[in-house]
Amino acid sequence: MAFAALDPEAAGNNKQHLNLSPLAYEVVLSDMFTFGEEKLSGFINTIFAQYAPTAEASVSRALNVMRGELAKCLAGILGDEKTKNRIVQRLVSQERERLIEQASSYGGGKSFKFWLNKENLLYLTQADSECGEEAYYTKRGKYIKSVVEEYARLPYVRREQIYFLPFVETIQCAIREEKQLRVVTGADTVYSVYAYDILCDPLSTANYLVGYCRRYGFSEEKKRPGSFRICALKSVRMEKSKSAFVKESERKELAQKVAARGAAFMAGSETEIHVRLTEAGMYKYQRQAHLRPVLVRREEDRFVFQCTLAQAEFYFFKFGKDAEILRPEPLREKVKTMYEEAAKAYGAAVTAGPQGPMNTNYP
Repeated sequence: MAFAALDPEAAGNNKQHLNLSPLAYEVVLSDMFTFGEEKLSGFINTIFAQYAPTAEASVSRALNVMRGELAKCLAGILGDEKTKNRIVQRLVSQERERLIEQASSYGGGKSFKFWLNKENLLYLTQADSECGEEAYYTKRGKYIKSVVEEYARLPYVRREQIYFLPFVETIQCAIREEKQLRVVTGADTVYSVYAYDILCDPLSTANYLVGYCRRYGFSEEKKRPGSFRICALKSVRMEKSKSAFVKESERKELAQKVAARGAAFMAGSETEIHVRLTEAGMYKYQRQAHLRPVLVRREEDRFVFQCTLAQAEFYFFKFGKDAEILRPEPLREKVKTMYEEAAKAYGAAVTAGPQGPMNTNYP
């Protein structure tokens, strides 16, 4: 029945008003930018379609799942069915009150209109739809709002998984069925991937597809450990005709590399990185745990770390003058060149506009 019976005039109208809390609105805009989504309607439709089936805001579905789980738990316990049913009803009733209170707790402040796509419109308004949320929301907009508000309060990595759910499900299916993946990166490079797992970096800032890979179509190449940030991929396709069995020894190798490097820096071999740190640089190293390389020893005027070149560049570049990379020489020259180019950009003359120089008196 869905929301058609509640608002017959809006049953076929896909124009939808939404009033989000400032927090939810800011998260939506931020995620749109990060995920490369330009249209607000497209983003809201994607989030609703891919999160509503598991969101607590879908009260009817959430309670049905709870009833099923409770029935399984009580199935093996001795006792009469009436008592069991009373227990289930009491627990479900308490959960129902909690979910309704949660759904009504979100404030507003950021009002806008967007267009529901055909699939979401039919789900919300078609008379024979499986949507049962009209029992808990007076309008479909209130239901959509609750789903989006709940999404906005999830950790970033979970939100990333929701938006890229088709990629995540394809990867998970390939792992279960031991099939190869055809992956296209943001740079349009194509790889064959023997998927191992979807993992986060130590501080849970991104999701990575981790496994063995080789360039697509180059079957003679030796597959090597690698990782791909899921939100940076253009496409992920399972190759049903190509097996991707990962041996136990290979799994152990990947697990060891993940433990040592983190999911973000699986590609490349580790080497010793010699760095001269100022007192401020050492303080930064002690405080900045995100993707921090392992310190293996300290010599007279330097610290020696064990990591890949990519990890060292990513981590120490932001230290500025407080970290001088000494070895290996190619990494030193690369970082030096990047700093020199940045200095040139900042050293270029800035033409004053009609109002004169920019005010640099920051509070």
